[in-house]
Amino acid sequence: MQPLTEMELGRVVGQIELPGIPLLEGEEFTVEDAGIEIDLEVQTSIGSIEWIDDDGLGEGGQLGSLILKGVHIGSSKTPITAEQVRNETPFQPSDLALIQGMLIEADPQAGTLITINKLGDENHGIDLIVNDIYFGADLSEQGIRGTALLVEDISNFVGDDDVENINQLFGLQLSTIDDGMNSIGGNFYPVKLRMTPLEGQAPTPPTFDDINGGLGDGLGSVVGLPGLTDTSMELSAQFVLRVEKLALYKENFEMGIQGLMVYQGVDTNNDGIEDTIGPATLNNMRLQAIAHPLQDGRTVQAIELSNIDFKADIAMENLYIGNPETGSIGAFFIDDLHISDTKMVIYPHD
Repeated sequence: MQPLTEMELGRVVGQIELPGIPLLEGEEFTVEDAGIEIDLEVQTSIGSIEWIDDDGLGEGGQLGSLILKGVHIGSSKTPITAEQVRNETPFQPSDLALIQGMLIEADPQAGTLITINKLGDENHGIDLIVNDIYFGADLSEQGIRGTALLVEDISNFVGDDDVENINQLFGLQLSTIDDGMNSIGGNFYPVKLRMTPLEGQAPTPPTFDDINGGLGDGLGSVVGLPGLTDTSMELSAQFVLRVEKLALYKENFEMGIQGLMVYQGVDTNNDGIEDTIGPATLNNMRLQAIAHPLQDGRTVQAIELSNIDFKADIAMENLYIGNPETGSIGAFFIDDLHISDTKMVIYPHD
C-alpha cells in the first residue's frame, strides 16, 4: 500500500443518500437481539487502487503490481456500451445503485447477522466499471490503455424470463420461490451472511429462518446451515446472484459472459430432478490467525482460511469473443459444483 496524495484524494468522489435509518431507542444499548435496517442509494468513483509487491516471491523475485484506474459503481438505466466502459464519468448523476433492506443484527454469542433483501430493483442491478487494469506498470502516461472490466446489473433478483432461458438452454425444470414482497416479473433472494464471535462457544445460534423476519418464508429453509463451532471466526453465507454481463475489453477487443447466474438447484419432491432455485451456500468457513511455518524454518503470522465448503450451480447463457451476437461460442453450465476441505494461507513476504 502507498499513501494517497492530496491530488489523488481529490479524485475520490462519493454520493450517498440515507432515506431513513431507524434510531435505536433506550438509554442502555446492548448488542443482544439489536439491529438496524439500512437503505442505500449510492454512486462512487475512485481514481485508482494500487497493490504493490516490492520484491516478488522467492529467489530472484521481481517487483510486481496490480493497478486499477477509474473504478466506478452505479446503476445505468440503459445497457452499457464499450465507450461507456472507457469513459471517466460513465454514469449520470441519477444513476444511483440501490441496496434496499440491509438488516444488520448483533448478538454477543451468535455473532453478526447481515441480510440484504434487494440489490438493485426488478429492472436494474448494480454496475461496476473499471476503466483500466494494469499488471506490472501504469502505462497511461504513455497513452497505452489497460484492460477494462464491466460487471453489469449485479442483482439478487431472479426474473421469470431468466429462469425460462436457462431451463430451455440446459433442459432444466427450475422455478423460483415467492419472496413475499409482491415483486413483479420474478423474485428476490435475500443475501444472508453470518459471522460468529472470535472466541467462545455459540449455544444455539439463530437460523436464517429466525432472522428472516417473515420475509419470503421458505427461502431460508431451502438449504439450512449447520450450527457454528468454537473457532477464531466462522463465516457462512447463502445467496443467489445474477449478472447480466461480465466482460473484459482491450483496445477494440471484447470477450465475456451474458446471463451469469450462481445458485443451487434443489429437488423439493425427491424425484431426482432439481425443480427449485435455492441459494448457493458457503458453510462454516473458518478464519484464524495462526503461526505459519515457512520452508526456510522461520515462522510468520498468517491468516488461514480453512474448512472452505462451497456448493453452487453456475449457468452462463452466452459466452462470446468479440461481438456478443456474432461471436457467441455457446452456453455453459456447471452442475453441482462442490468445493470442500480446501484451505488457504495468506501471509506477508519480507
